[in-house]
Amino acid sequence: MTLLVSVSGWLRPYNDEIALAIIATLLVVFGDRINWLVRKLVRPYWVGFRVLAFVALCTFGYGTLTVWLVPVLAGVLISLAAPVYVASIVGSFVVLGILAEGYHKK
Repeated sequence: MTLLVSVSGWLRPYNDEIALAIIATLLVVFGDRINWLVRKLVRPYWVGFRVLAFVALCTFGYGTLTVWLVPVLAGVLISLAAPVYVASIVGSFVVLGILAEGYHKK
């Protein structure tokens, strides 16, 4: 238990960066699926509109998601007790690794 409290103490100063890493990894893992959906939606439109749609998605869409979700996740993480905090971070990265590995094998 004291080991988890120590590890939590080492990780908490980097809470915002950890939240950013989790959100960014989620966007990387599922970004191709989001792009596919947008591509499917804008396929019938003029090429200029399709380009603008993807520029908007990549700059404003992904950027906005990151800016909005990182503080939310950081707030949730920082409020957790030390053992749960460490387990949540380690578990999140393990799950993200499994998702990335399995998702991109398809």
